[in-house]
Amino acid sequence: MIRNVSAYSVNTALSVGLFDLINFGIEQESRNGRVLVSPRPVVTTYYRPLNRVLVNNDRDANPFFHLFESLWMLAGRNDVEFVAKFAGNMRSFSDDGNTLWGAYGYRWRNFFGYDQLVEIVGELKRNPTTRRAVLSMWNGMEGVAAAWDPGLDMQSDLGRAIDGGKDVPCNTHAYFDTIDGKLNMTVCCRSNDVIWGAYGANAVHFSFLLEYISVLTGIPMGVYRQFSLNYHIYLDLYPKIVSGKESMEKLARSVEKSDIYMGDNAMGAGLVRVPLLATPEKLGEWDNDLQAFMDLDLPDDYETPFFNNVALPMLRAWSAYKEGDSDAAMNYTQNIWASDWRIAAQNWLTKRRK
Repeated sequence: MIRNVSAYSVNTALSVGLFDLINFGIEQESRNGRVLVSPRPVVTTYYRPLNRVLVNNDRDANPFFHLFESLWMLAGRNDVEFVAKFAGNMRSFSDDGNTLWGAYGYRWRNFFGYDQLVEIVGELKRNPTTRRAVLSMWNGMEGVAAAWDPGLDMQSDLGRAIDGGKDVPCNTHAYFDTIDGKLNMTVCCRSNDVIWGAYGANAVHFSFLLEYISVLTGIPMGVYRQFSLNYHIYLDLYPKIVSGKESMEKLARSVEKSDIYMGDNAMGAGLVRVPLLATPEKLGEWDNDLQAFMDLDLPDDYETPFFNNVALPMLRAWSAYKEGDSDAAMNYTQNIWASDWRIAAQNWLTKRRK
């Protein structure tokens, strides 16, 4: 049987997921140390995918990294330096010091020689009830000269893993389907770290992906599901968070209460949101802003509200923090219109002040 985690926010999902592992998890060794692993696959269903921002101080997720990595993915990039500016340990996943082999956004938009997102949007617009809108992240081709780049010899992800590659995709495919007029997305994950993966970065960048496809197709957002075949938590990698089942339970209880920061309830009431992209007609301006943002040149103004009123003040706050000016960093957060990102950024910066 499959275990189910259903939630209206990522905060609730993390709490429920941790309690599930506490009650049913099996401790065993893995390639990266001891894990507590679910004996069955787990499906997490987010009924409100936009409630994607973690705010729990015990978990202490980095909202700057989560937001900027998501934009980096939508830009179709695989360079390690951009994301490493916000999370230096990302360099440890690069085999050549320059790129990330399994970068999801690059897989979405470049790796296979065409932009999968463009094709998926087109298919969903032609046939909203299609069952063939499949987004691939796992590469099964081995030793094939890429038609779009004759000099590139494709290596399969399995071959890469066998050769000791540091980074092959954990999430392998995503399926889009429309039920009752709502666009849903189901992501398949072969191996899912509950702390950093499922209820950390995955909840943010895949909900951004669903929002992006929803706007461009004109189909309202439905639910986001993530099927996790191997659903686990590392018991040795998070000494400040988890050192055993007792500390897991402490974290689960603290996360359970963290939605009080995010509005009146876990449905997201009381939150001010800024859409990623307003309308399909604004895609050209949005793409231009995205490319400018990737240059990190801190322009005075962007064309689209999301970059002007969320991404830009977040980047300015981060830059001030890195320069050691915590007061300026906190002041910049006041300009973040989206209350979920503003609250998360302020909590994260405040903890570092202390």
